[in-house]
Amino acid sequence: MRTKNTLIMAFAAVLLAVAVYFLEIRGVEERAEVERVANRLLRFESESVTGLNIKTADTSISLQRIDSTWRITAPLDLEANESAVDSIVNRLQTTDYDRLIDETPDDLGRFGLADPEVEVTIELDDGSAHSLALGDGTPVGSNLFVRHGEGEAVYTTAAGLEDAVNKSLFDLRNRSIMTFAEQEVTRLELTTANLEASMQRQPALSDGIARWKLDDPIEARANADAIGAYLTQLRNDEALAYPSESIQDEDLSIYGLDTPQLTVRIWTNDDSTISLEIGNESEEPAGYYARRIGSGAVFVVPTALFDEAPDSITALRNRTVAEFARDRVNGIQVEIGEKTIRLTKDGIDWKIVSPRFLEGDTSTVSSLLTATLAMKAADFASGTASATRFGFSKPYARVVFNLEPLPSQDMSTDQPAETITMLIGNETQIEPTESGPTAEGDETEEPKPTVGRYITLENEPTVYVVASDDFSDITVDLFALRSKTLVSFARSDVSRIELSSGARTYTLTKDEENNWNLSGPIAGTNLTKVVDDMLWSLNYLRMESIAAEPEGNDTANLASFGLDAPAMSVRAFTGEGDVAHVSIGGEVPAEELEELPEFAPKAQTYGAVDGTPGIFRLDAKLRDALQAIFDELS
Repeated sequence: MRTKNTLIMAFAAVLLAVAVYFLEIRGVEERAEVERVANRLLRFESESVTGLNIKTADTSISLQRIDSTWRITAPLDLEANESAVDSIVNRLQTTDYDRLIDETPDDLGRFGLADPEVEVTIELDDGSAHSLALGDGTPVGSNLFVRHGEGEAVYTTAAGLEDAVNKSLFDLRNRSIMTFAEQEVTRLELTTANLEASMQRQPALSDGIARWKLDDPIEARANADAIGAYLTQLRNDEALAYPSESIQDEDLSIYGLDTPQLTVRIWTNDDSTISLEIGNESEEPAGYYARRIGSGAVFVVPTALFDEAPDSITALRNRTVAEFARDRVNGIQVEIGEKTIRLTKDGIDWKIVSPRFLEGDTSTVSSLLTATLAMKAADFASGTASATRFGFSKPYARVVFNLEPLPSQDMSTDQPAETITMLIGNETQIEPTESGPTAEGDETEEPKPTVGRYITLENEPTVYVVASDDFSDITVDLFALRSKTLVSFARSDVSRIELSSGARTYTLTKDEENNWNLSGPIAGTNLTKVVDDMLWSLNYLRMESIAAEPEGNDTANLASFGLDAPAMSVRAFTGEGDVAHVSIGGEVPAEELEELPEFAPKAQTYGAVDGTPGIFRLDAKLRDALQAIFDELS
């Protein structure tokens, strides 16, 4: 019995909740919706509108929605400006009246509604039509008088309605100069009095780099950025005026369209073409007369559309010497003279594998890649890369980039790795560009030519002229490419240190509280501060330069650098064994430091690192930090 009562009570609770929802919550929502539309002048859903007519004293414009697209049908047959028409429909659909002024006025003239300024009619998909007449503004307040076409009642509503719906044919027409999807453009032709250029979009690869190729009047890589920018301008710019809706051939000369200054032809994926001709300059509005081939209308385009059009082959050529995705590079080879350096990528790091195995300097390799991808031609040399004057048969430098295959490429094992080979040839002079005007009385130094070199890519005919400064980070030597870090470890893992100076050797150990204490030859001295300072100098110790680096089985003359009997040395140990063993020799003579860059340490010592062949110049801070410990011990 108790279970049955419980079920009955639960069922009653559910019924109560349902009743509350429909009577209270949903009822409130429905009443709010009714109140929201109660004062609407016109009641309809915007998606049900199939036609629109705007009638003024000057004209009557009719539009029809055909397959969800608006089109002007009168007074001309034109494509409509979709957003402009939708804006009118949405404004009509959401316009409320402010007050009911007169239900049965005997004189519409006093409201300006006997011959209204604007009359708007909408047609709905059920065959019905609704209209709204807009009259004069109210004597007080920012409202205007309106009247339903279906009745005589006069209302007031916000005066902004007139500005929203009183649109001209110019406002409502599609004023796009050329309509196309930029990513579907496959070919572009530009013709002027001095230029006939044709270029094609190259197949897209998965590296995200846009590529275009000039095929007339020369074959060369095209400037994808310049082409893309001009296509965007053609697609986004709008006509400023329409001086003629139906031009006759014999009248083309009026606008300079019988011999246009610029002709643009665009091909799209479906092999359809769009052509634009630009003629004489227009004074009012400022711009140029133009027309689309196949259309009778003459319109005015913005001045920039003509002035900023690529006007030479040089402007259309790609000045970027090499284009590839840097994350595809898994190997680099730099050849300068008789010296060859090969690097390979290992995760996020770089390893030098030739002329010997060394850790690579990731920062320097990154700068090399950045400089390569940023390198721009100052000019293009006439002739092909095979010409002997460029020096590519025995280049100054040769840089090879090995690229991983793209996902869309054949990944079979017999596919050779893709490579890009850059050849840097003979020196040349780059003439300075013309400087702009200077203020009267200012003295200006005559610009001088700069030094550059000819550069090309293997299997490409183009020869680039590049300023030497632009590839200084590319033509680097082994020292620049190798890691300068001689020692690296986790400081917290170091538990024991051995220090030597002359015949004396000291052992320091770290206790559980991370304090450093002398443990040999006698125990007890706390040296935590000076040891911590020394470890900061020891960890990530970098070479400033290489003083001597014997090749093969040769050995360096240690005595020349004070390392036959080092002034001091340090060994650091972890539980795994020693992680650093550095010997400090003599001080680098001051005269050898005079030509160093400003950021280089002004005091340096010679040093050797166990496990790393060679004698290096080190920042004297390590020597000073070691000396501070010896001073404490003494």
